[in-house]
Amino acid sequence: MSGYARIDNVDALREFRTRLIKFAEVVQTALADAEGEMARVLVWLETEANTYWTGQIRKRHEAVEKAKDAVRQKKLFKSPTGSQQSAVEEEKMLRMAQKKLEEAEEKLKNVRRYTPRLQKEISIYKGGVQRLATTVSSDIPMAVGRLDRMVAAVEAYAALSVSGGGGDDGSAQLFANMARALGEMGPSEPDYKPYRNKTSAVDRKAAELGDLRLESWKIPPLPEQLRERFAKIAVQRDVPVDGATVVVEDGAWQAERIYLERVPGENGDSGWFVGRADGTDAEKKISMPVQDLLQARQDLTEALALPAGYLVLLDTTGVSAILDEKGKDVWAPIK
Repeated sequence: MSGYARIDNVDALREFRTRLIKFAEVVQTALADAEGEMARVLVWLETEANTYWTGQIRKRHEAVEKAKDAVRQKKLFKSPTGSQQSAVEEEKMLRMAQKKLEEAEEKLKNVRRYTPRLQKEISIYKGGVQRLATTVSSDIPMAVGRLDRMVAAVEAYAALSVSGGGGDDGSAQLFANMARALGEMGPSEPDYKPYRNKTSAVDRKAAELGDLRLESWKIPPLPEQLRERFAKIAVQRDVPVDGATVVVEDGAWQAERIYLERVPGENGDSGWFVGRADGTDAEKKISMPVQDLLQARQDLTEALALPAGYLVLLDTTGVSAILDEKGKDVWAPIK
């Protein structure tokens, strides 16, 4: 058996990396175009179409009233000969005006009927493509970084010179070099240290008082079945007391990926921090009572009962991980 692997080049990895980046760009462009087109149609329905047909109803109603008056005038006054005048032509114009008014009313009714329907369909669409969008915006950049480390590791291995003889010392050195080169590829598990570091750097006392109860969150509420899974986590619960505060990173409600981490709190501080996990860092931090946060996100009740040291990672698909104080993911193994 040969004591080394034959590596001619790493072009395949580089080519795959390039195509992966291009795929992400194409998908992001397509998603942005689709969302922009839907938004354009929705705005048109809510503004231009609604305003246009409302104005048309008013104008056509006036035309109907004029036509009715014309019919009435024709029937009221007799001809110069003293006979009753014919109002056939005026009645015909009245029927046409009434038909146009009914058309405008039907158009406005359809605009107002399909506006909420389109809003619902847009929400369904966004939910359907959210996993793809998250993969493109988060997972693919991570994969590209890992490919970069793989290329560097393989190139480092390919550059190793294997001394002749194949003796024990040479083999030992070879495999030591192989281990070192493969080690440069980094761990395959997600790295949650940046979140821990981000939390520890927060100056909780400097957080501004705020109220987020009316904010709309991009991450949808956790379904009941996921909330029930929290009960299967074997840990002593520590429900925040009434009035305890929580610190939220500015704009966290607009992120498609967030995390909640609890550190030891004191003087009425629950220790919870809600931060963005999408690579964005906001300087501003907001402090509020836990009860205010739960009014907006009641689905986080079970999560906020976890003790200090726990970290909960959420995205638009639900809970992606829960780390205990030792860094072990206690969520994935739960059945």
